[in-house]
Amino acid sequence: MKMPKENLKYTISEGIALLFGILALAFTFLPAYFEQNRPDLSLFQIMLGDGRVGASPLLIFGFVLLIVGIIATLILLALIVLKKSNDIITTVMSVLSIVCTLGGAIILSCGIFISGLDKLNSELGFTQGYWGFKIGNILVPVAALLSVIASYPSAMIILHHKDLIDQQKRQGKVTSSK
Repeated sequence: MKMPKENLKYTISEGIALLFGILALAFTFLPAYFEQNRPDLSLFQIMLGDGRVGASPLLIFGFVLLIVGIIATLILLALIVLKKSNDIITTVMSVLSIVCTLGGAIILSCGIFISGLDKLNSELGFTQGYWGFKIGNILVPVAALLSVIASYPSAMIILHHKDLIDQQKRQGKVTSSK
């Protein structure tokens, strides 16, 4: 039922989703936490633990979820390009990609709180700039949200095609009644 233009639209949107998913993964290696007189930590370093906090299984799970979301997007993109996908496969893979990418990004963006780094320092230290967030903690959820937005059209393909069929039926009834 897919038309050539529609296939191109889904190829482009999933390609963009893949790009932003990969960027979200890459941004986990950027500095996300700073503390005065200590080196900056990335979300990846926080996940694996440093001398003061241990490794966090929940953060590792979030990282794995992000990777699964990227892999699902990559597989869906390959299926669309090879014209081996149908509406059900496209919807399921896209929803899987959205859920995993969004879930992983939410978990990772809360990494400072999950690991307990915020409890090691006072709130007054945060307001005075003794410790705080850096760009990695912001870019991971932003890139993941952009990936989710780009995957949205593929997730709605079944509903879109149902709407097109319903619209054709209504137009047929309107035309035949005149």
